[in-house]
Amino acid sequence: MGVTERELRADAPRLGSSPWPYFAGFIAATWTVDIAWHRQGVAHDSMLALSVSWLVMSAAMMTPTTVPMLSALADVVGRREPRTWWLFLGGYLTVWAGFSVVVAQFQLALMQLSVVNVHGVLGSNNWVGIALLGAGIYQFSHVKDRCREACMRPMKFFMVHWRAGSLGAVRMGMRHGLACLGCCVALMLLAFVGGMANWGFMALATAIMVVEKWPSLGRKVSMPLGIVLLVAGALVMITQPLDFTSHLTHNEGIQP
Repeated sequence: MGVTERELRADAPRLGSSPWPYFAGFIAATWTVDIAWHRQGVAHDSMLALSVSWLVMSAAMMTPTTVPMLSALADVVGRREPRTWWLFLGGYLTVWAGFSVVVAQFQLALMQLSVVNVHGVLGSNNWVGIALLGAGIYQFSHVKDRCREACMRPMKFFMVHWRAGSLGAVRMGMRHGLACLGCCVALMLLAFVGGMANWGFMALATAIMVVEKWPSLGRKVSMPLGIVLLVAGALVMITQPLDFTSHLTHNEGIQP
């Protein structure tokens, strides 16, 4: 059931105890854990280890992108329901936890097919080109556009999807998490190109996703980013002709 922006903002002073210091501490902790996790240089090839690795990386990269939505929610709930803010964030992270489990299983399958190595990096320029082209095409898709619009209009999101109570807060957080996933999934999967342990890639990807979801900037970067990804993918494919069979047989130690 939708509500008006005036109704949402009515009698809603700012949160008495600001969540932002704790939120910043959470982001810093996820980045610290992620860096420490990968600095060990250990290949993570079990379902549990990969799921944890993806979860920490997703939390580190995606949580900063939800600042506009969380800021709007802080304006709405004020001192009345500070728990709503945290439950919303919990619902959001639940979606990314589910994504982490699914993509960890996907990575294991790719490892068995010798498409990615034990460090989660694509082992052939052929696959790198396809990944870049796929991410570039996705930038122009209807799904991407709808999900990005939902992320860039926080107050409209709450006007349409507002649900009261603790369960309602979790449901709203999960709904936003799904929109965020639809907006950023292709860029997140480029971790198979840049490398999950590559801090430069993580920082750049995070900055791009933050800007893409920022209300005043998102529309200005989405299309140029898609063009850059398409051009990069095309250049990789041109300089590295397709030869998947030789790549797979080479990795398996079989002479073609």
